[in-house]
Amino acid sequence: MQATNSISNILYALHANQLSVAGFVQGLLNSKEPHHHIGRESLLRNAGNICSLFYHQESHESVSKWAIGTATKIMCREMDFGEFGGEAMDGESGGNTKMKTKKHVHAAERNAALISIKAVVCISIMLQNSNERCNYLQGILGFFYHSTSVPEKVIETLAHAGLSISISSIHNAVQSVSHQASARIRRAVRSLQSAFAYDNFDIDFKTEQPTLEHRSNFISATSATVIPLFGVNSADQLRCSQWMWERNPRNPALPLNPPHPLFIELKSMMQLHKDDTYNQQSNPTRPSPRQEAFAWHVREILVHHGQHFRHFEKELCEPAPVDRIPLHKTEQVPCRAMNIKQSTTDGNVEVMENLLHQGGIGDKNSNDFDQSHDIDMSEHVLLVHGDLLTKERLDTVGDSRRIETTPKNRLQYVVFLPGLFHYKMACADAL
Repeated sequence: MQATNSISNILYALHANQLSVAGFVQGLLNSKEPHHHIGRESLLRNAGNICSLFYHQESHESVSKWAIGTATKIMCREMDFGEFGGEAMDGESGGNTKMKTKKHVHAAERNAALISIKAVVCISIMLQNSNERCNYLQGILGFFYHSTSVPEKVIETLAHAGLSISISSIHNAVQSVSHQASARIRRAVRSLQSAFAYDNFDIDFKTEQPTLEHRSNFISATSATVIPLFGVNSADQLRCSQWMWERNPRNPALPLNPPHPLFIELKSMMQLHKDDTYNQQSNPTRPSPRQEAFAWHVREILVHHGQHFRHFEKELCEPAPVDRIPLHKTEQVPCRAMNIKQSTTDGNVEVMENLLHQGGIGDKNSNDFDQSHDIDMSEHVLLVHGDLLTKERLDTVGDSRRIETTPKNRLQYVVFLPGLFHYKMACADAL
């Protein structure tokens, strides 16, 4: 009670003298008066306890930032740039002097960045030494070591040095991240409002000293990603598999004159060109929108790539938009890589089966359908993106499986959409 009254009296005295507590402490530390020496020494002796009390208050975040910033400044205070060269010699030209000065500046910036990195590493090691849960840097480095196939003995050595987490922790972290990634894939695919895109990639596992028994291993695998569809707000919008199959020319039960044939007739394509207004002149004295676009591209080439037209850059406006696509952020969910050769027909079937399994969807009549976890997609279509070879392989599978009884087995759900680049390649090949 007496200490509380004393603190209250001191605060009252500070208020009467128009001083805040922070201003009083700062003034006492900066004071050079001899009779202030005792108070200043008391603060300095108890600086550690005071900082600890500050850290455990609401100000712990600002205290942590100050401590890390101060440690970084102390470790980066002395920087020797002599190894990068000194001043230019008297006989050097001005151009060489400027080049060397710029080189020295870049070298100094790089050296400062390296020292900052070393400071962060040292602080992280000290933090982990005091609390094993402070292992953010060690976790990142552990993931890096795992991804680059660093030997376990080396990882154990780095873990003892404070530069990595243990091998068991790395395995647990990888397993945890794999579970989270699998859950994201299932959430995206089970909504039945996403598209698939996949392509092959090659890996050459070289052997340091190849022999007849141990040769380099070349693997052709497949990577895929799930793309949530923009503008598709309900799975019912893609619930048209049966409707499309009744009008699909692969359907063996298709009548000779279907009521609504698919868009495959040449006459329909010709009608599209007749109804096209982009290539028609609305005014005989003005070019068509297509010609105006061509003219803009010619002007853009002259202005940005020519030698005598750069002064017209401010007058070069943007071309007139045609069917502008709304700007939005496209998200994607990477799937697990598949050790499947996608360039073959059977490989594409395996890829589609694997993607459906990763997403947790399938045909409820299939033997591998999990009634408690999987979602029935037999009445829906899936948009699939890939290159032209992928389209050829999927078309071959569709032709050979047209007599199957279930939509999943005859790949009835696949609606292939080539990428813009591959579409342009097909158009150029047709020309």
